[in-house]
Amino acid sequence: MTAKPKTPGFIRRNAGFLLFVCCLAFFRTAVADWNYVPSSSMEPTLYPGDVLVVNKLAYGPAVPFTRSRLLSVGNPSRGDIITFFPSHTDNCLVKRVIGVPGDRLKIEGHRIWVNSELVSVEHDNGQYWELLPGAKHLLDPTGEQPILEGELLIPEGKYFVMGDNRDNSLDSRFWGLVDESQVIGKVVAVGLNFTDRFAQRFAHKIM
Repeated sequence: MTAKPKTPGFIRRNAGFLLFVCCLAFFRTAVADWNYVPSSSMEPTLYPGDVLVVNKLAYGPAVPFTRSRLLSVGNPSRGDIITFFPSHTDNCLVKRVIGVPGDRLKIEGHRIWVNSELVSVEHDNGQYWELLPGAKHLLDPTGEQPILEGELLIPEGKYFVMGDNRDNSLDSRFWGLVDESQVIGKVVAVGLNFTDRFAQRFAHKIM
């Protein structure tokens, strides 16, 4: 006597759960996602253990289950924190956009010039704030910084990114520019943090 296949029955009994899983997978790949911060390269804005809320519609809807965008409805702005897959690794990275297409950058250690204007850094109540043109954010400017020779013109479709923890970040200063096709989405908030030290960062909006 031949046993009846059990797969259709399993699908019927768990249809709601399977639909939920499919919808969740679609949502995470096409609309929004959450990413875990493993390092201190973005301190004091982001901390290890932060789970980030990433808006994948910020620059255009993504093709479900891929790293590609269906169409572009905007581009990263100077000061945005983005997630992306660079050419040198399969890991998804998170950094801040410092230079956008058409910008001229000059970097000497802690000092950055954008289009010939020195980016100001303010010190207030023990915190440092970097005043990028059109964006203001927390910064950790301590430690030794690399010096880039000459002035860099950012070409079309490319972005120069850096970590806010400048002495502890491998970024465009070391491995080059990010192509717009590698950008996944814009970080809009910290969803939560599982560590005891930062448990209060639930639904924490970032700058």
